[in-house]
Amino acid sequence: MSALEAWCDEYLAPSPLDGETLRLDLSAYRSRVTREMLQARLRKTPQAFGASERSLDANITPDGTALEVDAAALMAANAVVKDRLAAGPAGAVDALQRLQRAATTIDAAAADVAMPMSVGRRPSPEALLAYVDASAQDQALGALKFCLPDLKPELAPWFTEDAALLPALLAPEAPSLWAWLKVQELALAAARLRGPVSIYRARLRRFHREAGYLYGEDVDFRAAESEDAIDGRAATLGAEGLAGVAAQRRRLRESRRADRSRKLRARRIFAERLANGAAEDHAARLVSHVLLARVLTAHEDQNRQRKMRLLRDLRDLATLAGLRIEVAGLREFFDACAAGAQADRHALQPAT
Repeated sequence: MSALEAWCDEYLAPSPLDGETLRLDLSAYRSRVTREMLQARLRKTPQAFGASERSLDANITPDGTALEVDAAALMAANAVVKDRLAAGPAGAVDALQRLQRAATTIDAAAADVAMPMSVGRRPSPEALLAYVDASAQDQALGALKFCLPDLKPELAPWFTEDAALLPALLAPEAPSLWAWLKVQELALAAARLRGPVSIYRARLRRFHREAGYLYGEDVDFRAAESEDAIDGRAATLGAEGLAGVAAQRRRLRESRRADRSRKLRARRIFAERLANGAAEDHAARLVSHVLLARVLTAHEDQNRQRKMRLLRDLRDLATLAGLRIEVAGLREFFDACAAGAQADRHALQPAT
């Protein structure tokens, strides 16, 4: 059995569900591939956590409206991580390393798939498999947030002077995905007003490729990512001219400056409390949990961006292969890549 066949058998083929199940509603999912990716992500959870080498049993119902998951196995995987985190800082360090490896792996796999498609060729099935598997791994690790203990009861007494500082302590260093997107949109609005049109259109095309897919939760992003739709948003942001865009940018900078100030103040209080022995002999564990909380919050944005990037790339592949992104499953995408690779081999053979 090939690696591709083994992967499909483990993560896509029906699996037995004998005990109590957790049922997830999929009625809002707009494509088969997003439902299959959710199944693969849940099946991979114990492996991604390092809790078990065996995948979790989880099946999409025949009508595609729900996903049924082995509840006991999912709870067991979570329990392994919770016990590690409670035991000391090593558990959080392990989780942080897993998140970092997953990020590096998926970005490299995405580049390997995008490269041939940029010149109108389909990626190899092996490259697509590596991308899909890395995406499932990355999405599975997002569930680590359900294993992290609630830090608020322990830390709230440290921030009685300003309750808003505790969320700031646990917030990631970088601004949110949406704050980043707003900065890009305002820059585009300013370029639209300044001109020339050729430069604006070049920036619009680049923005369309790099960020257009973020305007959605599923394959619905296509309606909102068109250049006309993005141009319309840029026009709305620039309705009051360059002065209006500058005012919006100024408010955004002030908001980000205040956010950074709160974070710095919260981190200073946290460090002072630790230095004064407030955490007693649990300082290392507490620091590791705070760091993990920040990374997991940032991962929510990163995970969404990577998930939507995968859908964008599958959309491009569907266009090359003549598939419909709404109805094609992962196996059909793998088959399309295999057919493309075979066609490439035939094209390279010398004529006889």
